Amino acid sequence: MVAGLMLGLSACGETAPKWEAQDMFAAPSQEKVDDRYRAMIDFKAMARDEAGKEYAAGPNATVLGAVEEAVAMCQQANAQGCKAVRVGLTWVDGLDQSAIESVITSYRDTMTAEAYQAAGQGNMGAANWLAYHYAVRGENLQEAERLSKQALQVAPDDPGALDTYGLILYRQGRYQEAEEVFIRANKAMPTAEHIAHFADNALAMGKTEMARAAYQRALEAGAGPVLSQTIQKRLLALDLNGGAAAPAQ
Repeated sequence: MVAGLMLGLSACGETAPKWEAQDMFAAPSQEKVDDRYRAMIDFKAMARDEAGKEYAAGPNATVLGAVEEAVAMCQQANAQGCKAVRVGLTWVDGLDQSAIESVITSYRDTMTAEAYQAAGQGNMGAANWLAYHYAVRGENLQEAERLSKQALQVAPDDPGALDTYGLILYRQGRYQEAEEVFIRANKAMPTAEHIAHFADNALAMGKTEMARAAYQRALEAGAGPVLSQTIQKRLLALDLNGGAAAPAQ
């Protein structure tokens, strides 16, 4: 999936909620983490066009998401030769595709391990991040649900934690349950990402007009370049298929 994304990206759909890097592992009732965590979770990225103009994005909930966003910003400006030049804290300008993928994998694996350890020590912010990470990738969903429920015990009304749980339910095909959770998340904080998750779930339930309206609301709520492109693809698919389309998983 990663192949080909960095040097000529057709942005395909990171819908991760944005967060401040220093708050990554912090649940509402907990203190901030120390500086070594802050350095590791600086998931910013930068792209550059052939004229040398730079496009910075992040922080983002995933390394790949930050890279996609940076390249999409470059493409949205109709620039030529858009490519990733920085991933997290690592400059990758001049590296080949394999080396860039290795940098992304290294960041992802390190953060997953750190989050797992922190979650095991009772940090529910880390538990929520790890649950979201699994949900976005569509893997370890039972473990993701366990972690998400732990986070919700600490902050049952937190919109980010609710959105994570709803996304897990959606990935499991539990659409009715997911809809109820997404409604709660959006009542509390109707960000473009949260609204888009609700729309994806509505589309999976066959509620195409509701999904169409929600996608439009997500665009109006300030969807970033990657999410905006994803929504446009969803809406185009709806138009081409006479109102019937399934969201990409």
